[in-house]
Amino acid sequence: MHRSHAAMIALLLPCAAYAAVMCVTEWGSPLSRVPPGRERRVALAIRDNVTPFQKWGTREFTAPYLDRYYDRAWYFTQRRAGDSKGEFLAALNTALERYPEVDLFLLAHSNNYIRWVAQVPPTRRAHLRLIYNTGCYDLQQGNAWVQLGAKAYVGHPGESASPVFYFYFLRRWSRGMPLKEAMDDANALMRSALERGEVGSFGKLNAAQIAHESEAFSYGNTTLRIQSGTE
Repeated sequence: MHRSHAAMIALLLPCAAYAAVMCVTEWGSPLSRVPPGRERRVALAIRDNVTPFQKWGTREFTAPYLDRYYDRAWYFTQRRAGDSKGEFLAALNTALERYPEVDLFLLAHSNNYIRWVAQVPPTRRAHLRLIYNTGCYDLQQGNAWVQLGAKAYVGHPGESASPVFYFYFLRRWSRGMPLKEAMDDANALMRSALERGEVGSFGKLNAAQIAHESEAFSYGNTTLRIQSGTE
């Protein structure tokens, strides 16, 4: 997400809350079975320096999925710009040395974590698998991530409502859906949530415009699954 989009996010908060209520069966349902090959995969997630509530909410939603569906997971929360770089790179190098499948979840406003990862030796970067980036306009990093070694990259093209997409995407990816199916499903559910939010905001929310800028796209292998190493 882009920091200059604070006004739109303020409007989206009721929308996100409404989406959560409408999807209470997803919130309330237990985590699904763990797809095979858990011992092969590891995840790293990083949250940028945002409000305490956003930090808390992102971690509370994300950590249970990463802890359950990956053999190991690291979660970093920045306190200022550039914070946690050393710790993140140390964990990433450990992950790439020990696991054949390493997924990254970049849960931040427009960002350049790719510069951090580029410092890792190319032979280790070959174990990078899925990169998901919530940052506004960061879809443009797709080719660079694939060239860096990632098997697939998912990002957003504009000033996005990526938290709404991510709410649906992470659980579908974790269940074992192919990347394209998980992404398409999450895009459709995000659009529906935004349309309901537009009704709830009495037209103040332009659902079509936000959906257009928020729709996720991918680079690389769209048939990828969380259990890809076992296929």
